[in-house]
Amino acid sequence: MDKNWCILLITILREQPCTMEQAAELYDKGTLFRNKRPKEDVEDMVKFREMGFKFKEIAEIFYLDKSTVCNLVNTFKKKKAPCQEPNN
Repeated sequence: MDKNWCILLITILREQPCTMEQAAELYDKGTLFRNKRPKEDVEDMVKFREMGFKFKEIAEIFYLDKSTVCNLVNTFKKKKAPCQEPNN
């Protein structure tokens, strides 16, 4: 139970906003691993983008910079796009 309260306080009091998952990682490891976003998060970003959200709005939801969101969404779309070879 104490861990949950600590995570909540980290989420509220941290200078840079963070999600509950990020706060739990801070509590457990003492640092955030910033180089890798969960695939589910990136898929959600792509869905928000397809729904008409702007990169800035998506960035505010995930507490990221808008350029980071733009790169993640575009990279994800490139990986998911099928080969565009002509059929002969």
